[in-house]
Amino acid sequence: MSPERTAARGRRGTDAPEPIVDRQALRASMHRSSERLWKDADAGVVRPWVSASLERDVTAVSRFTQYGTDVEFRADEAPDRGGAGSAPSPMRYLLSGIAFCVLGWAAKTWAARDVAVHRLELDVRTLLDTRGELGVGDAPPHPQWFVLDVRVEDSATDAAAVGMLREAVARCPISALMSRAVPVHLMLEHNGRAVLDERPAELRTEHEQEQTR
Repeated sequence: MSPERTAARGRRGTDAPEPIVDRQALRASMHRSSERLWKDADAGVVRPWVSASLERDVTAVSRFTQYGTDVEFRADEAPDRGGAGSAPSPMRYLLSGIAFCVLGWAAKTWAARDVAVHRLELDVRTLLDTRGELGVGDAPPHPQWFVLDVRVEDSATDAAAVGMLREAVARCPISALMSRAVPVHLMLEHNGRAVLDERPAELRTEHEQEQTR
């Protein structure tokens, strides 16, 4: 057993839950994909798409086919913004997209290092000043930052977990894109301890502010 895993077992005890990531299967999948792409770079080019239409007022529906399945989901806005509050807002889909992508790449990154993951959770928070989209004053219409607040229980050291999280965020296409537009700040609670907080001083209490529901 590696020193990292031996130390982790000492911290967590021997009654840790079963890992939630099939490390062997993910490693094999990544290896097959990498081998294929080294041989044929064109095979790595994908062109995702959706087809969306407006149903009523600001309620819209997106439809597409993926993995052989027809998918449909809707977006709406709050009543005071012209909507009916019947579906998540577009911003919630963006935040969920970041979360899904980072969680997926975290699973792959931990698996590539053969580190058992017992729990992996992520909160994505942002700040949006709606004056921007309404042309009131000089506020920007886009989110001003993102905080990725990650909680993981695993068999790695603190330093290794921080490194793997940074790698996962860098590899996720969505968080990589967002980080080129606005600051993306990382937080990590590792095996119950806060080990990383990249938020600047002015954002250290952002999680205590009332969240939009």
